Amino acid sequence: MKKAVLLLMAVLLLTTTCWAQAPKGKEVTMTGMMSCTFCNLPGGAKCTKECCQSCVKAGDPVLFTDAKGGNYILLSGEQMKPLMTPERMEMLQSKVTVTGMVVKRDGLQAIYVKKMEQAK
Repeated sequence: MKKAVLLLMAVLLLTTTCWAQAPKGKEVTMTGMMSCTFCNLPGGAKCTKECCQSCVKAGDPVLFTDAKGGNYILLSGEQMKPLMTPERMEMLQSKVTVTGMVVKRDGLQAIYVKKMEQAK
């Protein structure tokens, strides 16, 4: 019983530590194209809005390509809250303006999205 309680406390401590760590990076606002990762990385094919929606619904990460050709994975800016709402799904394969925190690690770039809107 004592081991089980210690194990439970350790798991809770680790979980709390993971949730408590906020991403550290630079706050940015960028305009670019939002699409699915599968069809837009090497080996994929340019696809339609409906294809991108299906890819994202199937679990593919959302890709954001800025005006300079930089690629970023888009992530939810809030713990346990989905990034892609029905309104945002409609913005796939179009130009959007994203505000959030850019983070980089081991060659991967991501944006924790705080705000996303159709670009004007």
